[in-house]
This record gives sequence, structure tokens and C-alpha cells, in this order.
Amino acid sequence: MRIIIEEMKKIFHPIMLLICLLINLLMYYIFIDFDISVFPNGRPATDMYKIGIEMVDKYGHELDENELKDFKKVLQQEIKKADKYIQADKEFSNLGINNYREYRKTRNADHENPAVRQLSSRIMFDEGIDLFWEIPQREDIIEDIENVNERYGYSYIDGNLTEKLEQRIQRIVQSGTVNAIFPAYPVQDNFQTISQSIAITILVSVIFMISPIFIRDYKNNMFGLQYSSKIGRDLFLKKVTAGMLAAFIITTFLIIVYYGLYSTNDIGMFLESEINSFMGTVYWYDFSFLQLIIMTILLTYVIILSLSLLAIFVSSICKNYISIIGIQLPLFAVLYWLIKKRVLPVEAFHLTSSQWEIGMIYSIMIIIPISVISWIVRNRQTKDILE
Repeated sequence: MRIIIEEMKKIFHPIMLLICLLINLLMYYIFIDFDISVFPNGRPATDMYKIGIEMVDKYGHELDENELKDFKKVLQQEIKKADKYIQADKEFSNLGINNYREYRKTRNADHENPAVRQLSSRIMFDEGIDLFWEIPQREDIIEDIENVNERYGYSYIDGNLTEKLEQRIQRIVQSGTVNAIFPAYPVQDNFQTISQSIAITILVSVIFMISPIFIRDYKNNMFGLQYSSKIGRDLFLKKVTAGMLAAFIITTFLIIVYYGLYSTNDIGMFLESEINSFMGTVYWYDFSFLQLIIMTILLTYVIILSLSLLAIFVSSICKNYISIIGIQLPLFAVLYWLIKKRVLPVEAFHLTSSQWEIGMIYSIMIIIPISVISWIVRNRQTKDILE
């Protein structure tokens, strides 16, 4: 145990910690800060977020038929407010627009009047009148839930549906899970972007910290001494243990920090909402938003710890930093692409993702590093001192 502690002290050298801190500050302000400090980002994201909060506060985490009727009444009240605003504005009167329906009809015309376009720009962008942003979002919500049997999930799937996909969609609709109030845009989209950036930031930090774990031994020509005794031959496994403990500590600390910052986005009211919502897309699993967050964190651990083993293996066969970078750079590029496109839950559990493919990716990520480390441990137990 003493050797493991001493190795961890080398990993957590003050200079390495300082550089790691600078890396995280840089990565945070480039990739993460915007999605935390600017949420929800713009319109209509802000309006959908506000309406989602209003719905959860008023109706709970699901919308039933009576609540839908009430939501429609609220929409009509909002339209009446918009009518009053239009009737009090001379610019609308000059264009012959007397109510909100006429305004929308004019806006949706094939050849929109430039004067109407300019007026619309004034009320929506210059003055930022909430009514004219929120009413279309409320109408979309009503349309989505009323047409859930015909449209739910299909717009997110390219090509023809397989029987399995069709059955999954119908099962969600028939179970009533689809009535969940969960504004995937912008809540889920924001979480997806942040979770990807957090995983990549942690990956860079861990690789930086543990990659030099064997470099000092090569520089000091320690392997000859290590192979001359049984205790020395066991040192490799102790260094691997120290590297994995360090990777786990770094990952845990950064997850606490970054997801603690993410919690300031004020998404707590949606944690109990089902993610298979008429306001979003379709997943293979019936998770709540909180469960999706937990699964994301667990799979982030799997990704980081698996690559940590691989980084330790690369360090054990490389004698300088240039060779380590040369080997790890393409590996990191592949992992970066997988994190962005495939292996974190928002993408991995989406209905369009093959669960067999995702299972294979994670199996490969786990099996290969364990296999190569096991091979090296056995090899070093029998390696000739003169080799």
C-alpha cells in the first residue's frame, strides 16, 4: 500500500495539479461556461423553458385531458391579450390587421408583406413582446399532444421504421408515458451539450495526469532493477493500481464540480419528468431526467476509467512524451467522436441508436484495456532481465 501511495504522490505532484487546473479553466471557459451562464439560450428556447416550468408547477409531471383543456384556455387568454395589443398599435391598424389570427395569417402568406415583416421584427426582436413568442410555442405543444398517436417520434427517424421501432413508439404512447411534461428543447439539448463537454474535459485532465506514470522509470533506467526481484516485478501492477485510483479521484472530483455548476441551470423541477415525452424524442428506456443524468455520469466513469487503463498501457511501452502523444492522439480523436456522436445516453439510448452497437462499443472499450494490461502483467512476471 505504501508503494501505491508514493506513486499517487508522484501523479498528484503540485506542478501537475497546477497545470491540470489551468487546463480545466481553459476547457471550462471554451466549452462549458456558455451552456451554464447562458441558459436558456435565446428565443424561443427561453419561452419553451418558461412554459415548461409553468406546466410542471400547475399540472405536475404529466398532462391529462382536463389539464390539456385548461392549457387551451390559457392559450385563448394569451391570444386575447395579443388581440388587445394589436388593436392598440396604430401600425397594425394601418396594415389592416385587427387581431392575432389575422397577423399570423399575414405572416404565413406565401408572399409576406415587407411592412408586416418589419412590424414583426419590431415587436419580436426590438421590443421582445413575450406574447408573440409564447403563443406559437403553446400552439405547437397542443398540436404535438393532440397528434401524438400519428406523429410522436416519427419526425426524428430517417427512412422506414422497423417493426421493433414501431412497437417501441406505440408502447410508449399506449402506456401514457408520452404525456410527460419535459421540454427536451432546451433542457435535454442543453444537458446533452454540457455532458459531452464535461466528459471530454475530464478525459483530457485524466490522460494528462496519468500518462507520465512510467516515463520516470525509463529515464532513470529502473526496469533492470525491477526485473531483478519479485517485488520489483510486482511494481507494474501497483503502478497501474495507483494510476486507476488517481483517475477515479480526478474523475469524481471534476464530476462533482462540473455537475454542481450544471445544477445552477435551475432544471430541478424537471428531474422527475419522464424523458419519453410528447415534447421531445423517443428512447429505448423509460428513464426520468434524473435517471438519465445518473446514467450519463456512470457511463462517463466507464469511458474515463477504460481509457485510463489504455493510457497506462501506452505509457508503459513509450519511452518519451512524443511517442505517448503520437499514440494517444488518434485514440483521443476516436473517443472524442464517440462521445460527441454515440456513447453518452442522450445519443446512446435514442431510438435511432442500435443498442447492440452501443453494447459492442462499451464492451470493446472495457475488454481491450483490461486485456492488454493483463498481458503486460503476465509478461513482466516472466521477462528476462537481459531483454
